[in-house]
Amino acid sequence: MGKVGLEITDFNPVGFQLLRFATDPAIRLIILYGGSSSGKSYSVAQVLLMLVLLRKDNALVMRKVGASISKTIYEDFKTAAQQLGIDSLFTFSDSLKRIRHNENGCRIDFSGLDDPEKIKGISNYRWVFMDEWSEFDEADFKQVRKRLRGKEGQQIITAFNPIKETHWIKKSVIDMEKWHDVPMEVKIGKSSISPEFTSVKSLRMNERKSILNPRTKELEEHAPDSVLIQSTYLNNFWVVGSPNGTYGYYDEQCVADFEKDRLNDPDYYQVYALGEWGVIRTGSEFFASFNRGKHSRETEYDPSLPIHLSVDSNVLPYISVTYWQISLGDEIELRQIGETCAGNPNNTVRKSAKMVAEALRNLGYADKVYLHADASTRSANNIDDEKRSFHDLFISTLQAEGFEVEDKVGNKNPSVSMSGEFINAVFDGIIPNISIVIGDNCSVSIEDYMAVQKDQNGGILKTKVKNKITMQTYEEHGHLSDTFRYAVCDLLQDQFYSFSNRRKRNLYAQSGFIHFFNPDTEHEYTHRLAYAMPNVNGKFVMVSGAKCGGKWHIVGISYLDTDSTEDIKSRLVALPQSRIVIECSDAYFPFIREMRKSTSLEIRAMRENGDIDRRIAATSDYVRSSILFDTRLMADDQEYGAFMQSLLDYNKDSQSKEASAVLSGFIMFAEKSYPN
Repeated sequence: MGKVGLEITDFNPVGFQLLRFATDPAIRLIILYGGSSSGKSYSVAQVLLMLVLLRKDNALVMRKVGASISKTIYEDFKTAAQQLGIDSLFTFSDSLKRIRHNENGCRIDFSGLDDPEKIKGISNYRWVFMDEWSEFDEADFKQVRKRLRGKEGQQIITAFNPIKETHWIKKSVIDMEKWHDVPMEVKIGKSSISPEFTSVKSLRMNERKSILNPRTKELEEHAPDSVLIQSTYLNNFWVVGSPNGTYGYYDEQCVADFEKDRLNDPDYYQVYALGEWGVIRTGSEFFASFNRGKHSRETEYDPSLPIHLSVDSNVLPYISVTYWQISLGDEIELRQIGETCAGNPNNTVRKSAKMVAEALRNLGYADKVYLHADASTRSANNIDDEKRSFHDLFISTLQAEGFEVEDKVGNKNPSVSMSGEFINAVFDGIIPNISIVIGDNCSVSIEDYMAVQKDQNGGILKTKVKNKITMQTYEEHGHLSDTFRYAVCDLLQDQFYSFSNRRKRNLYAQSGFIHFFNPDTEHEYTHRLAYAMPNVNGKFVMVSGAKCGGKWHIVGISYLDTDSTEDIKSRLVALPQSRIVIECSDAYFPFIREMRKSTSLEIRAMRENGDIDRRIAATSDYVRSSILFDTRLMADDQEYGAFMQSLLDYNKDSQSKEASAVLSGFIMFAEKSYPN
C-alpha cells in the first residue's frame, strides 16, 4: 500500500489553504481564483483525493462541457494521485471518467453540465468542484447550489481566472458579500506551518449574517460560509521553487513568459499573471488605442464645469448613460466622471432617468445638464399613451426631477468608423492638445471600451448573446461605446469634422493604417536605414527605420521647418549606426560630399523623384501592412506628432505630403535593398 501521510513538500500554498477550509463543515463555498500556473486545479485534485480517502465520501468534478474533461482535469487527478503516492489505492476508469477507492468504495465522478443526470443526483456528493467556473452560466451555479443538500458539510469548490469585471461571478456572487482578510496560518494537528509555505496572494472570508430559523421563527447568527483564495504563479513552488530551495522546480521559461506578457500585453498580464479582474484583448478592438493604464485614472466632479449626459436607449442588457465634463483652453481635456447602467428592473425610460437624476444629486449637481444621444431616440413610438419618443420622455422625466435640460442631440449620427478613428487618434496623441480621460470608477464602461470589436467595415461589431433564463437576445457590448462616441463627436465637434474631412480623402484610411510596436520590448533588428528629404515644402523630413522580421519599425523622425545644412548635419550625425539615403536636388550634392569626408557616415545621394504622388500611391498598401510606429514617440515627441498629422492629412489634392513623400521613398529603397 502506498503512503497516506501528508508531507509539507506535497502541497503548494493553495493546497494547504484548501485543505484547511475543505475540512471545515461551516464553509459552504470555496472560491479559488487568480492567475494561471498558480496550481488551483491541481491543488483541488490533491485535496479531493485525500478527502475521499480519509473522510470516506464522494466528490463530483464538473466542467461546462464534458468533452473537455479527458485531457484536462481528469489527467490532473491521475497525476496528483501518482505524486502523492496513493494511485495504487484507487481504480481509474477512463471510459466512465470515474476514480473509485479500492477499499471504502467512495468515488470521484467527472461530468460536464451537458449530462443532466449528474445534476439530478448531485445531492449524493459531499464535494462538488466546478472547474473553469467562469465558463458556467449563473443559472448553472444556482442549480448546483439548490440541489446540493441533505448532507452535513457539503461544499462547492470553484476555480477560475478573473477575466472581466462585469462577469456574473463578480456581480452576483463576490460583490454580494462583504469580505475581510483572514490570517493565512495553517495547522496540521497542533503544529503550525511556516507562513512562507502557506501564504497566497490574498485570503478573505465573508461576514456573518443573521438568518430567520423557519421552525423557531427566531433570528440566528449564521457563521461565515464562503472563502476567497487568490493566488498567482508566484505561489506555485513548481514554477518559482520552494522557499527553502529543497523541493519544487524553478521554471525559468514560464517566468520569462510572464515577463514578456508584462512588457507586451499588460491586459493579459493583469489577468493571467497577477490574477486580477481585467479584459483580454484580441487585437481587433474598435478602440484599439485605448490603454487602461494610460487613459484611465481617478476623475472627480468639477463644480465649475457643466455635466454632459450621453445616452443609448437600448434596454438590454441595460440603458446606458455616461457622464462627461470638458475643460477648454490651450489644452482640451474631456473626462468621463460617471456611468449609469440601468438594468432590469430599471431599464425603462422613466426609471433610468430617475436613476440619473439621483446620481446627479449625489454629486451635488443642480445646474443645467446637456443631453447627447443617438439621433434615432427622437423617433416617436408607443413608449407612453402620448406616443412620446424615448428622447422626449427621458428629458421630461429629468425636468420633473428638477433639472433644466438642453437638448444637444443632432439629426444625424456621426459615422461609426470615422468616430472610432478619431477617438483612437486622440488616444494616440495624433490630434494635438486634446486628451480623453476615463474615470477608473467607470468599470463597466472601461470593459466595454476594451472589449468591443471592430467589424469588417471598421464599425462596431455587436455580437448577440441569449439570456438562458429569459431567452431574450441582445448585444452584449457596444452600447456604452456608442455613448462614448456621441459625447466625443459632439463635444469635440470642430476637431472631429476637421479630422473627418481630411480622412475621407486620405489614401491610407481604408481599415486604418497606423500600427504600433512596443518600444520597451527587446527586438532583433537585421538592418537599419535612414531616409531623408532635405527640402519638401520647405521642411527637412527624415525617417529612421529598423527591420524586424518582415516589418519595419519607425524608430525615429525628423520634421523640421529648416533648410539649414547645419541643422541637417546635426540630425544625421546623431543617428545610430545605419545606412543613410538622401533624396534631394543637385544643389545638396556638395553638402553630401563634404559629409562623407568629415564623418564616417555611409550616405547615398538620390535625385528627387519626379512623380511623388505616384510613388506614394504605389506604397500605400505597404504602409498599412508592414510599417510599425513607436508608441512612446507618438505621445512624447512633437516632431513625431507633426509627422503623423502630415501623414493623416495627405490626399491626392493635398499640399501636405512631406511625411508621405519621405515614407514612400524609404519603402521603395528598403524593399529593393533588403527584400524578405
